[in-house]
Amino acid sequence: MKKSPLLVLFLTVFIDLLGFGIVIPFLPYYAREYGATGKLAGFVVGVYSLMQFFFAPIWGRLSDRVGRRPILIVSLTGSMLGYTIFAFANSLTSLLVARIIAGIAAANIGTAQAYIADVTTPQNRARGMGIIGAAFGLGFILGPPLGGILSSLAVSHGHHGNLYPGAFAALLSLTAVTVALVALPESRPESLRGKGSRRPPQFDPRIWRFVFQRGTLTLILGTLFLIVLAFAGMETSVTLVGRDRFGFQQMDFAWLFLFMGVIVAGIQGGAIGRIVRAVGERNAIVAGAFSLAVGFLLVPSIVDARFLYLAALFIALGQAVCYPSLMSLVTKVTPSEEHGSMLGISSSIGSLSRILGPILGGALYDAGGTSGAFYTSAGIILGAFLLALALRRRPIETGMGSAELTESRP
Repeated sequence: MKKSPLLVLFLTVFIDLLGFGIVIPFLPYYAREYGATGKLAGFVVGVYSLMQFFFAPIWGRLSDRVGRRPILIVSLTGSMLGYTIFAFANSLTSLLVARIIAGIAAANIGTAQAYIADVTTPQNRARGMGIIGAAFGLGFILGPPLGGILSSLAVSHGHHGNLYPGAFAALLSLTAVTVALVALPESRPESLRGKGSRRPPQFDPRIWRFVFQRGTLTLILGTLFLIVLAFAGMETSVTLVGRDRFGFQQMDFAWLFLFMGVIVAGIQGGAIGRIVRAVGERNAIVAGAFSLAVGFLLVPSIVDARFLYLAALFIALGQAVCYPSLMSLVTKVTPSEEHGSMLGISSSIGSLSRILGPILGGALYDAGGTSGAFYTSAGIILGAFLLALALRRRPIETGMGSAELTESRP
């Protein structure tokens, strides 16, 4: 594994996702402050992922053609703009505009994963994919406490709570752009750039034929969709439960997400490689889905806010194991020349889940309270668990179908 470019990529993604961690846990809270219902609060969170759904495959396909580095630099610059608008948002409309721009920019995760696929071997792929998860985890370790402190400071100085967190997140994105410009090398071999279809992959029939004709890949993407759907719904519903049922303020949420972030970063920052080597990606996904289901089932019965941490433990463990294992499998069943496109598609499917999940979580909370939101999420995870069991029974054919994807390009 080439450690030097991975270290630079980790620093670049981490700095940007620290800004994400400062902002995202409190979005439903800010939306409530501007008069949003639970469903509308979910939409404020979900519109970010709506943009990722459309743009992740486009960024991925462009990175296959022009290289990973320029796409990462352009998208990080967009993040800086989105956070700047967020800092000065004073209505639901301006909050939505900020999240739309930030969502377009943040659709670069598939490109970052393709970078990792470029510089890792198949044996080290899950560990490499864990870098993105570790960056997310560390973003949530440091981001929510920073966001809570900065929001409290903004309110104490007579400003909206989003001013200082947004401004600091914009500064972090500027730092990430600088790191990428100065120290991030290109990972895409020049011989592979400029090849492939110019058509965005979500509108490329070859890509979808490949997905649906390969039962293994269909199972991987189906499992990914359901796991992210349930987890994204939780991010909205647990915020509403904490605020309405237990009277949580920003710092209370900061500590809860800090706890989850430590677990995710600990596993994805190192332990995931050993886990996958010991049991394989598919068994890790089965175990992770089971852990997620346990966490969701616990929440409705909690009467003491401290026990939210027990549910959060199971949820964080499950997510930390499932996501890098699924991304690793995606690269193993697709040809290397299409990693950017297929990881963009995978990121887009995850984004579709993040569009629907917060809206579904908010709507279920409005309709059925804590039980409606979390028992439904547990049912969704049960579906993912069954798909993961089916995936475990199928052979994994490394790099299958490359000729089919590379022939007849426009």
